[in-house]
Amino acid sequence: MQPSAQGRADEGVILDLVPEVAEQLAWGALVSREHVENEIDLMLRALRGFWDMQPDQVMQMSSAMSARCTELAVHLHRLEGKREWRQVRTQQVERLLLELDRQFKIASRLVEIRRQDLEAAR
Repeated sequence: MQPSAQGRADEGVILDLVPEVAEQLAWGALVSREHVENEIDLMLRALRGFWDMQPDQVMQMSSAMSARCTELAVHLHRLEGKREWRQVRTQQVERLLLELDRQFKIASRLVEIRRQDLEAAR
């Protein structure tokens, strides 16, 4: 039975797709340093576009990317014995997490400024 795009359990998604997804998220599935760095680079490219997004969109994107970075950091920490993975975690993932936190705070402040502007206009 093929997994369905609708995500209905009766179409095999729970049985077929979830174990596959869980397997891909296992720390052993960190395929290579290049694969992880490509994912980090993708997030950095998205981050560069935050200036042109609405603050609530920035907050949503920051939240999603932050969750993924935390997941990567945990998986990378499990491989701490390998120096190359520790460097990816400390020099790339943790820095990205700090910047995502900063961007979330900026966007949050912009939302508050807009709220105050609306109240003042009443």
